[in-house]
Amino acid sequence: MIYTLPVITPILALGSSDRGERLQAARHLARHLSTPGYLETLRQHRLTPLIYQSMTSFSRKEMGNVPHLEELRQDYLWALKRCQEQERETHLLKEVLSGAGVDVILLKGADIRHRLYEDPATRPMGDVDVLISPADLDKARTALEQQGYIVIPRDLDLQPDFAARFSYVLGLKTPLGDAPLVDVHWEIREVGTFYRLPYAPLRARAATREVQGRSALVLAPEHLLLHLCLHTFDELEYAGMQKIVDLDRVLRRLPLNWGLFLEDTARFRIQGPVWLILRELERLSPGAVPESVLRQLAAHRPSWVEKIILRREASYHVVASMAGLWRYLPLRAWAPYLKAKLWPSPAYLRANARVFPCRAGYFRHLLGRAQEKI
Repeated sequence: MIYTLPVITPILALGSSDRGERLQAARHLARHLSTPGYLETLRQHRLTPLIYQSMTSFSRKEMGNVPHLEELRQDYLWALKRCQEQERETHLLKEVLSGAGVDVILLKGADIRHRLYEDPATRPMGDVDVLISPADLDKARTALEQQGYIVIPRDLDLQPDFAARFSYVLGLKTPLGDAPLVDVHWEIREVGTFYRLPYAPLRARAATREVQGRSALVLAPEHLLLHLCLHTFDELEYAGMQKIVDLDRVLRRLPLNWGLFLEDTARFRIQGPVWLILRELERLSPGAVPESVLRQLAAHRPSWVEKIILRREASYHVVASMAGLWRYLPLRAWAPYLKAKLWPSPAYLRANARVFPCRAGYFRHLLGRAQEKI
């Protein structure tokens, strides 16, 4: 589990407001860089650009000899190049959608690499994630496709209008060559869609910030923390330390209204996973979360279904998916949903022929995914 990795403590200390604490953490990391496997672990968790920037913010005299400094520098330069590509992609995406009259809220790395880190290149990210209104989905999709964006095959409609009725995210290839994929969300869903953050309340409290000299909408601090907690819980088995660093920096650096935070945690019915994540963060950084907040979250009494999900028992992801359908999907919509899932259109099958060359192959693929979750 990522919480138990010894390296996590000095990594988190790099985000301290105390210069002495940051220097002590940087020296600790430098001393261990020559340990076999240490640098590889940091690379695996995409932390080397942050470590390089942190170490070089101190003088050579303060840091002393830093093993593998040139390798860290190369990792940082690669991250810087990638960051510049992603910034161009984000700006293009915003311009296309804004031109179509679509409000865009930046999510995850596209936002927090600027809000929580001194140098955005030190917070690598994969896809560019944004949030739009469900009512703007058709308008956004049309505008993006006209500009050369291509919906990835797996996110094409299983049946006509499936995405608008039942999905929550659309992945697109960008027109900028090797640029990252773009994920356009119109709702945030995690853990088999059981936990959800709907668009309307997120947009109502979204804030406007300057990102790279341009105005951008971002989640309110409380909603950002909720989103990161859910996303970390969803990927807990294979989550990297970077997610813990993000969460720790939200707690250290953003003005959080804990009253509003607790209200929305209950409103969205996500007390369970949020408590589990914040409890571990409090152990890593004592005092980061008020005791009263943890106490109120711990008082949540989950249903037997949610207990399976929170304990991550066998088949919990399948349980979460089915429970999510029961919780959010009206019974009258089950038939068209299941029909699309079990009998996708010929156009969908043709588009995904590399993954499953025929309908029987699709069924085997579907069964295989279900077994992976179990």
